[in-house]
Amino acid sequence: MKTRLLASPWVKTWQTVETAEAIELLQDDVWKDASVSFAAEREAKMKSGQTAPKGMQRYLNEVIAKRFTSNGWTGEAGYFFKGKTWIRITFRHQMSLGSDILDAIKVCKKEGMQQAVILAANRKTLDLISPNDAAAIVSFEKLEREIQSLNGALDIPLLYGELTPISSASSDINDELKKARPRDVSVPQK
Repeated sequence: MKTRLLASPWVKTWQTVETAEAIELLQDDVWKDASVSFAAEREAKMKSGQTAPKGMQRYLNEVIAKRFTSNGWTGEAGYFFKGKTWIRITFRHQMSLGSDILDAIKVCKKEGMQQAVILAANRKTLDLISPNDAAAIVSFEKLEREIQSLNGALDIPLLYGELTPISSASSDINDELKKARPRDVSVPQK
């Protein structure tokens, strides 16, 4: 995924070597690999009459975790650290944004991290990742507004970034991602 990295308004330093490495790890076919896994499982479940996955967050998280841990990063569930750099890659509900920022404060103040980074997909990308829930997920736009509102309240070395797809799977998988994936509707039985 393409990462556009920004410094919080109060930050005077720029990215660590580990932050640069993390951005490289995210570029290497993450979107393509997650798309292929999502589409394959979705098709298999639909063919067998089972409930098919609607969102692809899980598949993105799996690809990202594998990339990071196989390159010496410690962590899981979207939280990773290496050296003195901590990174949060979020595809979670917007209510988690405050806890992500609080975690960044804690790792910098209590654990001595020299840099904290929070990354989120933009709204257009979230519409592909989880069309039913895109409005409720932490978007880059929401992240940026919140960080800008904290200017003068924080002093931690916090960077934040926007994630967008740069690699792609086959055209049929890309077409599948753009199709409507409506919620399941439960119909009461009489």
